[in-house]
Amino acid sequence: MDDEQRLKVALRRYAAISPLVEAEVPHGAQAELLRRLAAEHGLAPDTLWRWAKRFREGGLDQLKPPAHRSDWGKLAAFPAEWLDEAVRLREEEPRRSTMTIIALLAGLHPESQGRIARPTLDRHLRRLGKTRKRLAQPGRILRRFEKAARNDLWVADFCLPELSFQQDGETHRAILLAIIDHRTRLIVAGGFVPSRQAIYVEDMLKRAILHHGLPRSLFVDNGAELVGSLIAGGCQHLGIRHIRAHVGEPEARGVVERFFRTFQESFVPEMAAKAMIPTLAELNRFWDAWLEGFYHTRPHAALSTPGKPRSPQQAWDQDPTPLRRIDPVTVDGAFLLRENRRVNKTALISWEGRWYLCDDALVGERVEIRFHPARPESVQVWKDGRFLQVAPRYLPPENVPHQPKLAPRSTPHESLLDQLDRDRQALLRTRLAQPEATGGCQHPFTEAAAAALIEQALGRNLQGRELDWLADAWRHSGGWEALITESAVRAYLARYGPGRHLTYYLEFIQTAHLRARRKGGSARV
Repeated sequence: MDDEQRLKVALRRYAAISPLVEAEVPHGAQAELLRRLAAEHGLAPDTLWRWAKRFREGGLDQLKPPAHRSDWGKLAAFPAEWLDEAVRLREEEPRRSTMTIIALLAGLHPESQGRIARPTLDRHLRRLGKTRKRLAQPGRILRRFEKAARNDLWVADFCLPELSFQQDGETHRAILLAIIDHRTRLIVAGGFVPSRQAIYVEDMLKRAILHHGLPRSLFVDNGAELVGSLIAGGCQHLGIRHIRAHVGEPEARGVVERFFRTFQESFVPEMAAKAMIPTLAELNRFWDAWLEGFYHTRPHAALSTPGKPRSPQQAWDQDPTPLRRIDPVTVDGAFLLRENRRVNKTALISWEGRWYLCDDALVGERVEIRFHPARPESVQVWKDGRFLQVAPRYLPPENVPHQPKLAPRSTPHESLLDQLDRDRQALLRTRLAQPEATGGCQHPFTEAAAAALIEQALGRNLQGRELDWLADAWRHSGGWEALITESAVRAYLARYGPGRHLTYYLEFIQTAHLRARRKGGSARV
C-alpha cells in the first residue's frame, strides 16, 4: 500500500470519528454518540474509540495503516476455499445473513469453527460485490422521473423525528405524516399525529383533497395504515389510483424522503432547542408556521433553473392545470361504511345501540346511513344515491358530556419557529381584514356567507344565540347551497315578512334543501 492509499484510509477513518473529536462531547453523551456512529458506519464502537484516541495523540498520521503491509486488502484470516464456499452460499440465496453463512461453513468445514469473524467475511464479500442488497436486485437501474402537472401524483409517508409531545400528563413520541405533490414539491397536507393509525391518514387525505382538489394517483408505503381497506376503499370511491411501493425499494419514495431530510435539518433542531415539551396542538402550530414561512417559500433545487429560482408555492401557483374540486359531503362519504335502516315514527334511526335524529319528513322511509366507526357522533343519511342530511346522535340533555377546560400553557422561548408563527398569525389577520383576489375563482358558499345573506334579507345583524342556531342548522343539513338558501329566504319573506323568529327561517331553509335533494336537485357548490 503506497502513501496515497494510506492517506485515503486515514481520511475515511477521520470522517467516521469527526463528530467525536471536533467538539467537546459531554462524558455522559459519549457512549450514545459512539453507538450511533457505529450503527451509521457499520463498525464496532471500540474501533471508533481506538481511532479517536489515536487521532488525539498524533493527528491524522496515527490513523494511517502500517506501511509495511504488502498484503493489505487480501485474504489472510482463513483459506481462500472457504471464501469461495461463502460466495457460493450467498449467491444461492442472497437473503442469507453473514452469520448464517458462517454457521453453514462450520457444518461443511468443521475446522473453520471460531476462525471466521463476521466483520472480516463481510469485508471480503463486500469487496467481491456479493452483498445481499446488490444480489437481491441484480442490474437494477434507477432513473429519475417527473410528473407533468400538479395533482398527477401524491406521495404519503410517516417520519419519526427525535421530538416528543405531552398529552394527559404523559410524554409521547412525535410522529409526522406528510403528503407531498410530486410535481411541485408542495406539502398538500401534513402535521403531527398521535399514532400511526389509518384514521389519521384518512383525515390528512381529506384535508388535502378539500384544499387542493383530487389527485390522479396516491403512492404509499406498505404500512397497514396506508394500504388498508379504509384508505384503499376511499381512493377507489373517489377515482384515485392507489399505488403501493414494492418491498425493498425506498428509492421510489425519494421525493418525500428528501423533504423529510430538510425537515430533520431545519425544523427538528429548532424545536428541540426550545426549553419545553409542547402539546400536540403547539407542535402543529409551529409546524404550520415553518411550512408556510420557510419550506413553501424558499427556492427548491428540483424546481429552479439557472437564474430563475422557484419555490414549491410558486410552482403550484404557476401550474395552469385545473383543480378537480369536490364537495365535503362526497369526500366524507367515500370513507364511510354503509347500512340500510328505516326511520321510525319518532324520526329516529338506530346503529350499534345508538339513536340518531332525522328530519320529520323522513318518518317511515327506508334510507341508507353512511357512518365512520371512529366518529359515532353523527351519521349521513342518503336515499337513492343522493345525500339528504347529517343525522346527529340523539341524547337526552342530562347525558350530554361536558368537556373539561384545559389549563393555559406558558409562552415558549424565542426561536425561528416563534418568528414564523408570529408572521403567520399576522398574515392570517391581514387576510381576514382584506381578503385577497382569487383570480376569478368562485368563493365557496360558507356558513359565514349564509349568515351574511340572511342578515341582508332581514335588514339586521344576527346576535348571540341566533348565530348558534344558524350553526346548528348548517351542520344538521350538511351545509347549504347558495341558490337554494337565497330562494328559500326570499320565498319565506314574501309569504310571512321579516318579523318572524329566526328559527322559522332556518327550518324553512332546511326543508327546502331536503326537498331539493330528495328530488335530485342542484349539486353542492
